[in-house]
Amino acid sequence: MPGVQQRCTALVTAARARLRPTGNRVTGYLAVCAVGTLIGSSLAVGAGASDTRPRIADIGAWLASSAKGEVVHAHGLTGEVEGRAVLPAGMAGHPVSVAQDGDTTLVLDERTGRVVRIDAAQLTAAQSADYGAAGLQLVSGGAYAYVVDPAKGTVQRIDPAMTTAKGASVELGGKPGAAVVDGDGTLWVPLPDKGTVVPFVEGRKGTAVKVAEAGHELALTLADGRPVVTDGTTAAMTVLSVRGVQGSFELGGAFAGADPADVLVPTDTDGSAVPVLAANSGELVVVDVRSRQTTRARVPAQGHDLGAPQLLGKRVYIPDESTGSLLVYDTSLSALTEPVRVTDGAGELELFVRDGLLWVNDQDGAAAAVIDAEGEVRRIGKYETDAPSARKPGDEPVENSVPTGPPAAPQVPPRTDVPGATAPPVSGAGAPSGGASGSPSGSPSTEAPGPGPGPTQPAPEPGAPGAPQAESRSGAIRITFAKALGATPQRYVLKGAEQDQTVTPEAVGPDGPFAFEVRGGSCEEQYSFTVVAEYGGGRPDKESVPSAFARPCIAPGAPQELTVTPDQGGHGGTATWQAPQGGGSLTYTISGPGGTAQTTEATHTYKNLKNGYPHPVSVTASNAAGSGPAAFGTLNLIPPRQAMTVIRNNNNADSVGIRNQPSHEVGGRAGSIPGMTNPEVTVHCKTKGSRPPHSEVDTDVWARITYESTTGYLSDIFLDSRLNPDVWDCT
Repeated sequence: MPGVQQRCTALVTAARARLRPTGNRVTGYLAVCAVGTLIGSSLAVGAGASDTRPRIADIGAWLASSAKGEVVHAHGLTGEVEGRAVLPAGMAGHPVSVAQDGDTTLVLDERTGRVVRIDAAQLTAAQSADYGAAGLQLVSGGAYAYVVDPAKGTVQRIDPAMTTAKGASVELGGKPGAAVVDGDGTLWVPLPDKGTVVPFVEGRKGTAVKVAEAGHELALTLADGRPVVTDGTTAAMTVLSVRGVQGSFELGGAFAGADPADVLVPTDTDGSAVPVLAANSGELVVVDVRSRQTTRARVPAQGHDLGAPQLLGKRVYIPDESTGSLLVYDTSLSALTEPVRVTDGAGELELFVRDGLLWVNDQDGAAAAVIDAEGEVRRIGKYETDAPSARKPGDEPVENSVPTGPPAAPQVPPRTDVPGATAPPVSGAGAPSGGASGSPSGSPSTEAPGPGPGPTQPAPEPGAPGAPQAESRSGAIRITFAKALGATPQRYVLKGAEQDQTVTPEAVGPDGPFAFEVRGGSCEEQYSFTVVAEYGGGRPDKESVPSAFARPCIAPGAPQELTVTPDQGGHGGTATWQAPQGGGSLTYTISGPGGTAQTTEATHTYKNLKNGYPHPVSVTASNAAGSGPAAFGTLNLIPPRQAMTVIRNNNNADSVGIRNQPSHEVGGRAGSIPGMTNPEVTVHCKTKGSRPPHSEVDTDVWARITYESTTGYLSDIFLDSRLNPDVWDCT
């Protein structure tokens, strides 16, 4: 079976080359190829000759071609178009959105509200339902799918297989923003006019989570499967769960003056880091909601129409719709690298991450591309005529189009509209057309000199270092930069540190590593730095542009070792904890009985509470960089049980009544304790009631007890529980 083996070899080679960070997928492809070889052998001897249509690749994505009224499926490892499905009549020329979840792919006609399911096996789009409105949102995940109507303020759950409605639509109580669905199928809908986000768990509306003041600009991102809401009005980011807010991050002063509508985020990311872009200024911050570290940089914005950024690996990809290309900022190099040309001119680009790959698509044209974590680009020709289309029963099976070698990448004309951009090198078939290829700093490559002496080249001029990138850490700021172009400096020094800050190292040599660490300073302040290249020999020094502002701290984690201890006798208690990592002056917010309180101390006291209930307590820490997740505990004010012995019953011939109420007059008996006995009973708590007449002990205290199987109230004449400090009041 040389044909099958040849294709399997090509696919495994492509998988190893493009999915290095997730080698488990390569193992899966090896297994698939082994099974495929066995199937091929059985076909050769006549076994298994029934319907053997192969499925399209699992590592791939459906891309819309709205102008042609169709969607195509592209292979994620090769960029090959494996199949196309023609959308129903009337959808050509309409804007569409594609929702992909596992094996289910749904397409929404944004002009008519029609939802279509793509049958990947038959490459058809026959199943559909019409929701009769323009401007709807279609989202899916975790085997759930929803249609959100911003005009009506409703959510309609739908059947992903049939596309029909499941149950009645649900009122949101406000106009929704762009919704997302996490991997568990929970729908998250922002309501900017309320300042809340509403979850739908297993299709049922939950309690709204307050994240901002009413009227703020809110945008949702799924980061590592968790919903994160960005408030463009206050330049803050909040991490959510169905339990409420799990942490927040301040985006910094550079975003505070931005137009809230220009603060852009992706709808989902491949990991826990979320890129945020101020489109007008080019301020870029990457917030890791897991490690809580933030990285800040600047990209060119003037003259560019920038869209929402997307992050894959160490690179941030920013659609520039004024040129039909992607700006590429490499956080590991602290510099812009080669832009990726997608279309021949201006136009809207959609970006999304799927299967650890970045997909970019021009709905209105033939251009699309897929980019792996190492920055290699595979271009997709959506209008390829040899791609299989709808297959009807009885049609011959169509074999997957897996090339035996990597496809040749088309040459891309040089770019002159982005600083540092050069034409990508072409070193042979399959050479990447952007990202990791070529000179990381955008400097042109030099040709090897030919034989014989050439003209004397002028000495290179001193150049400035690249724009510094600032990364906030606990107690420090890390500054990285790209080396200067042109002449080689003697050293690099950092400028801008305050007197209470120390810079390590004092200077960086011409060969790097190109990084400084600035320790000290105040978390409440933001700092900006420049890097100076010192050339010596009478040549002028060159200073970089300023870095973005950053704080020497990160948003704190959860408080550690939270302990909640009730007071003796109950009615209150004390919560104590240890400070989390993060740096800066910390303020703690304690939520529990009686509401919310704030303190700068790692302790909080509760008083004058009723016994009989467990009271949940949560503590979060915050500093100028944001707030962290909560630590949870419980102030348990359910009285602990005590064992006590009945007293003053030795000379009592009559039984002692266990009453239903703490009274000798009303309620009647629940049971009794025999006279002339002193049994042990379980005391739950004590309370006030009536005073028994004709008793040598004057008390109105009654103990709630259990004797054998009877629970009720016993006059404290027979226990003295009021004298036992371990017996609490019942309430």
